[in-house]
Amino acid sequence: MAMADAISYPGILIATLLPWLVGCIFVRLLLARSRRWNWLVVAGHGYFAGVFITTILIRFWNWWGVELRFWPLATTLLALAAGGLLARVPRPHHDTDRTLQTTIPGWHRVVIALLICLLAWRYLTLFQELMIRPLYAWDAWMNWAPKAIVWFHHNALTPFVTPEQWLEQGSAGPGYTLGNSQASLYPVTVPLIQLWSMMGIGTWDHSYLYLPWMLAPIAIGLALYGHLRLVGVSVLASTLACYLLLNLPYLNVHTALPGYADIWLASTFGLAMFAFHEWQLNRHGSYLTLCLFMAYFCSQLKNPGIALCLILVIAILRSWLNLSNRVEVSLGIILMVLLISLLVFGFSADIPVLGHFSVGGNEIELPLFGSFSLEYHPVSSAFIKSLLVMINWNLLSYLLILLIAVKVYRGDLVRKASSESLILLASAMFLVFVFYFTRHYFAALNFVTLNRALMYPVPALIFYLFLHLGHPGTLCRPSASEQ
Repeated sequence: MAMADAISYPGILIATLLPWLVGCIFVRLLLARSRRWNWLVVAGHGYFAGVFITTILIRFWNWWGVELRFWPLATTLLALAAGGLLARVPRPHHDTDRTLQTTIPGWHRVVIALLICLLAWRYLTLFQELMIRPLYAWDAWMNWAPKAIVWFHHNALTPFVTPEQWLEQGSAGPGYTLGNSQASLYPVTVPLIQLWSMMGIGTWDHSYLYLPWMLAPIAIGLALYGHLRLVGVSVLASTLACYLLLNLPYLNVHTALPGYADIWLASTFGLAMFAFHEWQLNRHGSYLTLCLFMAYFCSQLKNPGIALCLILVIAILRSWLNLSNRVEVSLGIILMVLLISLLVFGFSADIPVLGHFSVGGNEIELPLFGSFSLEYHPVSSAFIKSLLVMINWNLLSYLLILLIAVKVYRGDLVRKASSESLILLASAMFLVFVFYFTRHYFAALNFVTLNRALMYPVPALIFYLFLHLGHPGTLCRPSASEQ
């Protein structure tokens, strides 16, 4: 077990569980009015909500100019929890948890128990791996952890700047820099997650700091099961979905080698998709609020999260407008013509707050993303090898092929596409654009970034798969969202 100093066991216990408690209280408070929830949905969303609330509190504390100390921050979180408990919540409808109270055949129970035992063994071994290995993942110690360590020692969110700005400020300047020249521009949420654990445990170097990377997949698994049961998917199918997600080799890699931002990005994008589907079904503002909250969390983790957040917002607008298929196709054609015109004739403008936007020829400059050239790179072999040959995704790619075959059989391709399917399609198109048409193609050929990027839509994809394949009779009828 990696450690440098004496640690506070009560501190790390509170740092781990208190945000989860706060998140569960407020998610329960939010969803109770919808009369469509269960405790697994609350626990799954609650963990991520609590973690994000904690990072927002740290940022506000620093903005207020107060020195960052663990116990005052923990006391504030505890006060928030108390306030949430005292808030009045309407009595839940009797049908709220009925989806969890179904008769389960005996052989289903045996299979479910076996899958739970296998998952328990898998995560026990992952926990052991987490405990015996020091911080190892390259991105973690290159981009994320150094910020948290500096902030821990300064008890403040000391600014990080580019190497050029660091040289200009001189030795007396307040800013720090990193070897990756772009790291200073990355969102700060992941280092803040590490910082909170450091503050709780009282040191910057210990394996317990990365317990959130163990809890994140468990929480997304709970939310996945809860949402599938909420829409009537069987207990066995919901358990299989959780097993498929939590047993994915590449997801497990990001648990055993903690410190990356990608598992958080994939989880929050998936949670936003879960909440979006529930909002599609009942149109209750609670789930729309939860979806927007998780989408915003997604945008605060990595720059690709901004694009995924925009996809979710566009899907919400599409669902709210509820335009006819003909109008949507017409708008799509107009948008395509507009994009081609921008590329041919060029355009340049300064966008307030965000920055400069310009398009001309094959050069594009986007706020937050920088400038890049549009040029085609054939990287299909890398996609095929990652999805169908490597063991990263287990049987997920083959289940996706099965779903496509089912949708072709049902004739869904000629119906108006559901918003959930368009979210997944848009996220796939985003990845195709990045790796086929920009300088990032080399990160697909050597698999450095490709596999991590492919993980982003995975929880949402598994939810969508079992939403369509997990119901009896699903081969002969469309889902509720497509009727």
